[in-house]
Amino acid sequence: MEHFDLDSVRYEWLGQSTVRMTSREGFTVYTDPVIFDEAPRPADLVLVTHHHVDHCLPEGVERVRGERTRVVAFRESYLNYCVMDIKKVRTIRIGETIETRETRITGLPSYTERGFHIRGEGCGFLMEFSGQRIYFSGDTGPIREMEELEDIDVAMVSVCDNIEAIRPLEVAGWVKKMAPRFFIPIHYTPPEAKEPVLKEDMFATKDPRFFTSRYNPQELVPIFEGSGTGLVVLKMLGSYPD
Repeated sequence: MEHFDLDSVRYEWLGQSTVRMTSREGFTVYTDPVIFDEAPRPADLVLVTHHHVDHCLPEGVERVRGERTRVVAFRESYLNYCVMDIKKVRTIRIGETIETRETRITGLPSYTERGFHIRGEGCGFLMEFSGQRIYFSGDTGPIREMEELEDIDVAMVSVCDNIEAIRPLEVAGWVKKMAPRFFIPIHYTPPEAKEPVLKEDMFATKDPRFFTSRYNPQELVPIFEGSGTGLVVLKMLGSYPD
């Protein structure tokens, strides 16, 4: 499906970890904005979990930024890597809560036991928005800190990376224990996507396809049958770089 409507919030997956949430009143939130559809709606709030280029691009933030846009970014990644590029950002730490117009945001742990997602370099978010409790994972494996989350309406969780530090079946089993009302898989490359072409040094590329694996989240359907959690597989609306 192209979008998922839950009560007063519309959810759209643009690609990678870029999700657009829009309330009935028109308040618009983007997570980790690096992929876009044509003429994307301006943001009221942008959330950035960490500094990796498939999550945090200054040009991505600027594409949806307007005069009223607020940006909330994980503090350590912002200060260490993005301070010269992304201006006027409100930083957040693990466990800290920030109240913005229409939302309440809490920084949550996000890391993998191995690989590039090191504890303390990124976060996830618990967002209270338009009467819903929304979990946005950032890049994390199944970690014990997240088992404490309760009463989640929508969990948007990364299911792949490019070195199998984040594995779909492990993530799905952990989400099932969390028991959100709905689970939206993110951070994977759709099976039908074209193969990326390396046009520059690998360490300079910004093409998100190099940072995830191809996966079809429909394979997770049997895990959630009868669980009480609805699996919502959204069509990617954005476009990869040419």
